[in-house]
Amino acid sequence: MLALYLAGRSRPRASGRAGDSVARVEPSALTAADAVELAHALVDGVGRARGIRVLFLKGPGAAHHGLRPARVSADADAMVAPGDLASMLEGLAAAGWHEREHSDLAHLFATHSVTLIHDAWPCDIDVHVRFPGFLQDPADVFEALWERRVPIALAGVEVSIPDRTGAILIAALHSLRTPAQTSRHAAEVRMLLDMVLPSLDEAEREDLASLASLTGCQDTARPVLERFVVLPPSTPARVDPELDAWRVRTGAQGSSTVQHWQIIVSSPLRRRPRLIWNAFWRSAEDLRRDHPEIPPGRVALVRARLARWGRGLRAAPGVLSSLARARRGETDRTLTRPDGGGGT
Repeated sequence: MLALYLAGRSRPRASGRAGDSVARVEPSALTAADAVELAHALVDGVGRARGIRVLFLKGPGAAHHGLRPARVSADADAMVAPGDLASMLEGLAAAGWHEREHSDLAHLFATHSVTLIHDAWPCDIDVHVRFPGFLQDPADVFEALWERRVPIALAGVEVSIPDRTGAILIAALHSLRTPAQTSRHAAEVRMLLDMVLPSLDEAEREDLASLASLTGCQDTARPVLERFVVLPPSTPARVDPELDAWRVRTGAQGSSTVQHWQIIVSSPLRRRPRLIWNAFWRSAEDLRRDHPEIPPGRVALVRARLARWGRGLRAAPGVLSSLARARRGETDRTLTRPDGGGGT
């Protein structure tokens, strides 16, 4: 499928490195569904040409493993070893992909991946070197997931995805991290708890616990795993700063308010006044860059600012509560309680 598409729709040109080519695609030529599959195949092809191992996360792989209903993804999530990131970005740049323009604040939010876009493709490519919630060294996490890879065919090309055990952990961490972004995350957690995990046999549950230990997500994924696998005692507060930060973030449902707070307190003192001001007053350019849905005009901008301040004020009690729970070494279990209510 990929070869036929590129033969009919693109004009490859040499990129300066063997195996690389640029696919110039007509802007209207791709549907979203085709674009996502082709993007997986494209990234895999760039990786093969450059000797880069590529593992595809979430999306079609999660549906393949029965962890979520099949649906069209908005992007292709690819993971590479940290040492291969620069080469992968270089190869994709040669194919016409460039980093999505974000505000400085948004760049501080997303430190685990690089989002790329192409003017002629209706999807993004996210290149990961780490996945939030896996607290072991990113290179070790990649190796652990890579050793368990399984093949899947997308756009007529065989690509690699995590095995089902790895995919379960990724799905759990993804949904737990930022449930405030979409109600779909809560539904995906319920699917894991009500359908996927209860169906695992004893050997599969032991394997899940083993991989959670190897990748360092026993505590971050604990709310999903604890009813089904044997886990070590919970890590107390102030032992692992990354775990403390995870507990604060998930306790506040991943709201942008808690993300602002975490960026500010983790920054040097000299930078904090500017970050505090940026969190309160975003320039019109930055606000529209991160929220292209804001309509034109000054009135729409004022409304967007007021709505943003309102969300921040409403989120503040949750942030304070999450700070208190994190200091006690507690992990939020709002999404995993049978009644969907709050609590730890």
